Amino acid sequence: MKPDKICNWALKTVAATSLAVLLQTGAVVAQDIAFDGSKARVNLSNKLRMLTQSIGSASCRINAGIGTDQAMQELAAARRDFNTILDGLEWGSAALGIPTAEKYGVVLKSLEEVRTAWAPMDDAAATLTSDKAGKARAAEIIAEANLPLLDATVILASDISGKYSNPHELTQADAMALNIAGRQRTLGHRIAKEVCGIATNTEALGDVDALGQSLDMYNVSLLALREGMVDAGVNPPPTDVIASELEAVNGVWQQNLPALQAIRGGLEPSEGNVEAMAQVSSALMTDMSNVVTLYMLATPGQEDVYRVPLKAYAERELSKWLTNPDLIEAIRQQNEAHSNLSQADIDQLDLDWRAQRKEDAKPLIDRLLSHPSSAWLREKQGETANFVTEVFAMDNLGLNVAQSVETSDYWQGDEAKWQKTFGNGSGDIHISEVEFDESTGSYQSQVSMPITDPSNGELIGAITFGINVQSLL
Repeated sequence: MKPDKICNWALKTVAATSLAVLLQTGAVVAQDIAFDGSKARVNLSNKLRMLTQSIGSASCRINAGIGTDQAMQELAAARRDFNTILDGLEWGSAALGIPTAEKYGVVLKSLEEVRTAWAPMDDAAATLTSDKAGKARAAEIIAEANLPLLDATVILASDISGKYSNPHELTQADAMALNIAGRQRTLGHRIAKEVCGIATNTEALGDVDALGQSLDMYNVSLLALREGMVDAGVNPPPTDVIASELEAVNGVWQQNLPALQAIRGGLEPSEGNVEAMAQVSSALMTDMSNVVTLYMLATPGQEDVYRVPLKAYAERELSKWLTNPDLIEAIRQQNEAHSNLSQADIDQLDLDWRAQRKEDAKPLIDRLLSHPSSAWLREKQGETANFVTEVFAMDNLGLNVAQSVETSDYWQGDEAKWQKTFGNGSGDIHISEVEFDESTGSYQSQVSMPITDPSNGELIGAITFGINVQSLL
């Protein structure tokens, strides 16, 4: 079968599978995503599939000594996220937006299959990211176990989609488009893995034929998303924003395609090719995740679909962060220290902060980022597998007290995150609109909550969490 026919056949197969899932679950009453974490489960199970290829690509580069530092960081992060997500899918994790343990037998069985396939790769990845001996053998184990693990995660994603997909929330065409966009994230890392496999003569990770099939699949899938493909049940982009995002993806893809086609044609890939493709795959993964988010937000009746689970997540999980004694004390102390500040003083501090962001010397910014409570917030953020993208606490004037990352400004008192939680005395939770965050390269919403003094119940400040809504949608 020719490559183009293979791609069209595969695309139609995916369409048929998606349609079958929808038809099988068509009688199910719409689920409340605030309680079963359906969207988080579906999204995270698909992320596991992508992580298998990221792990394969990173381990190959480490073993070959290509961009080792970056590859080590990528492998460590992928291993951490894989374990975090796998545990969350099985036992539930409020930090990931999954409120309950898995209840369906077919999904539990698939989870066990993934755990079995993952175990040797997990141990091998731990070896590769440590000072232990046996790294060459660890890389071999990952190469050998990569395909079986990918197969297991594909089955898991299918089973979870079948149990948790809600046909009342998505049209069949939108479901198909989301399926393809989600798979593109995996393909990008798979292509990077295959290029490294060719460069290092590691056939278990990829050869010229496998690379050719991946390139053809990426091409035809991206074309289907950009222009629609009636035979496969895919409509053209439903909004100009989605169309623009897909064109941006296509621009990156077309820029790098000639080099990939040359490798497909027999050119021996250089170390530069391997390292460059790893960077491109990460960029494409982020962009396609944005496309998934935009499709979900564009679905009729789903404009506020993220607010319900975010509010429940804030009440159920994020509220626990607000009781940390050291954070409470830090806010108390800053409230006292700032008790005599005038608005002019506040404005000047904010101007100083903004100016320091452009300079080498950043005394005000460094002081806050090095605060013990800032370190604690960074640690807590890291436990969420990138679900929380940033977090910062504010005092009773709206000035930052502690933060996990450098914010664009120091004073939040003129913004809704502070005004509608602490500023108006309501004690309410505020959830912002979804916006593109350039620092993370993803679409996120901000969840803001008031902080009270446990000793007397009085409001003393507020806290804002940046949430990657792609983990929910």
